[in-house]
Amino acid sequence: MKDWLQYEKQKYPSVKPLYWVYPITEGDAIWRWQRRLRVTEYYHNSGKKILYYISFVMLKRLSLKYGINIGVNCCGVGLQIMHVGSILLNNNVRCGRDCAFHINTAIVAGGTDDYAPVIGNNVVLGIGSTVLGNTYLADSIAVGAGAVVNKPFFESNIAVAGVPAKKVSNNGRSEWNKSRQ
Repeated sequence: MKDWLQYEKQKYPSVKPLYWVYPITEGDAIWRWQRRLRVTEYYHNSGKKILYYISFVMLKRLSLKYGINIGVNCCGVGLQIMHVGSILLNNNVRCGRDCAFHINTAIVAGGTDDYAPVIGNNVVLGIGSTVLGNTYLADSIAVGAGAVVNKPFFESNIAVAGVPAKKVSNNGRSEWNKSRQ
């Protein structure tokens, strides 16, 4: 748990020393929530039931306060939430490492079945994007703002956008990160 927290805290460099008492910045609030998520996962996975239930209640209170609803053990190490606001992940979703979610994103089961999406490593979901049903997103895919993904994408390092989503570019998150440097 400590290694995960150390790795993830690097994604929020502006976190202030007393973030758990009174979060001043948006990064403080997100880190407060994310740290509670990881502590809750630790208690759940190590079988400490009483500490898990206490931590779970604290997590749910923060989830209601900040609008971030991500289930326990859904995301791998390196989770990054870009903004405080509506983020919803079905409890059956599985996300790889180093995924990033912008505000108003949803990864949910589609329709009447219980199949939830599987998200690869290093995927970024743009503002207002939605991933539905029994879909798969390969590694390093960038999902455009407002996109609705309702079919699987097995090609890695591409950009998808639109309603319904389709491949729009060969420049996925890996290429996007290189252009920002």
